[in-house]
Amino acid sequence: PERELKGKKGKEKKGKRVRWKTKVISGRVSLQTYQAVLDIVELGIYVDVTDYLRDLIRKDLVARGVTLEKQIT
Repeated sequence: PERELKGKKGKEKKGKRVRWKTKVISGRVSLQTYQAVLDIVELGIYVDVTDYLRDLIRKDLVARGVTLEKQIT
């Protein structure tokens, strides 16, 4: 359903709010790997490291032929 949302500065914005069921994935990487990921993010293609990792996972799943059903809750 459409509803009015307020942003961080109190500005009204309209849109759909979709809540996804999520889980956290965590792992350790070398400092060199972490810096390489930060360098990619700083190019401006991705918002942050999480955005980069989600995209990487999506692309890998597609390459492996894994299809996920869309969740709308």
